[in-house]
Amino acid sequence: MDAATQRAMAGFGAATPDGPAGLAVRGYLAEQSRAFLTHSALPVQQPAAVRLRAACLRVGTALAACRDLVDAVWADELGRELRSTAVVLGAERDADAVRPRLLAPLDRWIAEGRYPDGGAARTRTLLTRMLDRERSAAHSQATAALVGPAFHALADRMATLARDVPLTPVADQPCRQVLPEVAEGAYEEFARRVRELPEPLAAEDPAGDAAWLAADDAGQAALHTAELCRPAGTLIAGDDPADLVARLARLAEALGEQRDAVLAAACVHRAADTPRIAATTGYVLGRLHEEQRLAVIRARSTAPLAGQPAGRERSAHS
Repeated sequence: MDAATQRAMAGFGAATPDGPAGLAVRGYLAEQSRAFLTHSALPVQQPAAVRLRAACLRVGTALAACRDLVDAVWADELGRELRSTAVVLGAERDADAVRPRLLAPLDRWIAEGRYPDGGAARTRTLLTRMLDRERSAAHSQATAALVGPAFHALADRMATLARDVPLTPVADQPCRQVLPEVAEGAYEEFARRVRELPEPLAAEDPAGDAAWLAADDAGQAALHTAELCRPAGTLIAGDDPADLVARLARLAEALGEQRDAVLAAACVHRAADTPRIAATTGYVLGRLHEEQRLAVIRARSTAPLAGQPAGRERSAHS
């Protein structure tokens, strides 16, 4: 890491409410670029890939949220590259998240002898083969992406990100004046998504799942933006910045649980499309699908969804 990047990282910690907002932006980008470079230098495997993806998402969110503080054309171009990398890395992460959700109950049912006709064992074999195949494909795509010239060019840009970020005159204004508006914009987008959600107990529906997954994405963006805006030193969306970050982190965990359950149920659905599967295998797949959809409902029903600032939360059943 060059000296300019090190100074930028120190600047994030030194950013004050009355200091320039650009200092906080540079420092946050430097902090995340260091995470990006650290984990991109490791072998292409979890958990390095998870942390690399997280850095991509955080930088992409910062660039999108701070459009008034950085050159928009520059930010859009870099943001597209980061999102593309995050998508490729996310496929392997999703495959790893789904596997235990499906195989653990099957192992339990086999041990209990719940399906003595071999339905659970055959289902496990079917799903194991499918999961292995899908994870292998995702890992191959991630490896190919991370050794290609496009990623090397991205890594070069990330290495000098904090030094090269083109700030606008707005970035010279104080943190307390600029950053709360940035964070509240991301928070309000999340709150809007929450207000538009179908009820947690609603029947399974692709459009409903898409709405919940979009709320998860918006919640992650609000969390990352709140992290960036901590140096504002003022209330953000009615909360102390540290409290808002903690609350959004809890929301992200809850919404991530329902996302993984949705992905697992979709995996079971794909397995059920396998030609000529035995009736008992189909029955066990149906039970697995039901179990994951119940997990979706539980996660959505218990998520502390914040539809309004300052702790006025949307009831999961209202």
